[in-house]
Amino acid sequence: MRKTLTILSVLIILLSSSSFTLIELNSGNKKASQENELILGEFKLEDLKSTNNKAWFEDGYKNYSPKTEVVNKIASVVENKDFKISVYMGTWCEDSQREFPGFIKILDQINFNYKNLTLIGVDEDKIVPNITNEERRELNVFNVPTIIIYDKNGKEINRFVEFPQETLEKDLLKIFSRQDYKHVYDF
Repeated sequence: MRKTLTILSVLIILLSSSSFTLIELNSGNKKASQENELILGEFKLEDLKSTNNKAWFEDGYKNYSPKTEVVNKIASVVENKDFKISVYMGTWCEDSQREFPGFIKILDQINFNYKNLTLIGVDEDKIVPNITNEERRELNVFNVPTIIIYDKNGKEINRFVEFPQETLEKDLLKIFSRQDYKHVYDF
């Protein structure tokens, strides 16, 4: 009898601790999915800030401190030029969550004209929505974030892909000023 009670007690303890663990894991997954609402297709910055993505965006924006001297150089290069920028990102993607807020902070600091900024959300397969397969192949977006800088005629100057080679602002300065720059996947 004593042996049966001991086994029964151990089983109760094991079952109760594993169900507690399952509850904790499930509630954690629910919280994570609530924080990263999926945005697909073209959107505005205000759209992102009106979702649960606001938390990671504002935190990243507040905590990013670009080098002032580099940002000033970017501002002088961008001033009076009609650059256009397309950003392909995933609200689910840690790299996008890390780089995008800092990118927007740099644009704010150089007084970039947001009419020349296009934001496009992609899914976890990094499929750019609302374009043909041929257009996807030509666009060549396989990692996010991908930030493409175009000149006033719509010709691609260069692109930032996934993470900086030096720092975000130094990489952007090289791209805007048309210096030699290769992102990590450009061999």
